[in-house]
Amino acid sequence: MEYDVIINSVLKIIDKRIKENLKVDELARVANYSHYHFCRIFTEVTGMSVSAYITRRKLDYALYDLWSGSKVVDVAFDYGFETHAGFTKAFKKCFGYPPSLHRLYLQTNKPKPITAADLKYGGMKLEIKIKLLPSLVVAGYASRHEIPGVNNISDIPAFWDRVNLEYGAALTTLHDTYAASQHCEIGICLDIDEEKGYFTYILGVGVDESDSTVSERPGMYKHKIKGGLYAIFTTALVAENEYAPSIRETWKQALNKWLPESEYEFDETREAYEYYDERDHYWQTDGKQQMDICIPLRRIVD
Repeated sequence: MEYDVIINSVLKIIDKRIKENLKVDELARVANYSHYHFCRIFTEVTGMSVSAYITRRKLDYALYDLWSGSKVVDVAFDYGFETHAGFTKAFKKCFGYPPSLHRLYLQTNKPKPITAADLKYGGMKLEIKIKLLPSLVVAGYASRHEIPGVNNISDIPAFWDRVNLEYGAALTTLHDTYAASQHCEIGICLDIDEEKGYFTYILGVGVDESDSTVSERPGMYKHKIKGGLYAIFTTALVAENEYAPSIRETWKQALNKWLPESEYEFDETREAYEYYDERDHYWQTDGKQQMDICIPLRRIVD
């Protein structure tokens, strides 16, 4: 606790000079410590190294600028990344997944002042399983979107919390068409164009081998999600009015906390997806709901 005040002053300086090429020695002098002692207490208080924190903070600001409409090349240059590829590489190294995933699933607000206390993780307790999942065929309806018009996945018209209003009949048709398959609904983003910010969203149902010969209906789209190693994050069992916030918070903790600190990184050869089964039906579960977020993994290789 005695070091928090000193580290807080350093955190303010980093924010104030976020676009500069800050050196650790310079910050150590501000704190009036030796390089070694400053680095030790910074890591002790914040849980990360000085350079890792500076990079992460730059990425926070850069993401907000991109979200606000700035050009990738300009943002990369402003924060010390020479190219879009360099920015993406730094992001992946820091978080373990591409920036497009953050832009889709996490709301990007202007970074707020941060303190040492904020960096001491508490938050919700995640229910996580690491499992090998088989391939999954999804049949549904696809729509193309642009990231600047979508603050996070909850703003996509086909998103689950608007299904009852806009896609209820379509989902009923899908379930009737693939009646022999295990009941589940899938939300998935794919064909992500990071440079231009476009992506395709599919809302559909899982199709088992028992329904493999069923003909597709007009306007229907099929996609096969590759099997492999996945982290499965199960949301808390909550009331209907708490469901959307619970899902968003689970995405936030999975991407901002669990994945960067794990021995894994996001496997970009496969897609993340949201999995809804009978647990999603509040009318069958005493008014409570939960679902799974499935994130493809591969072990980090040094």
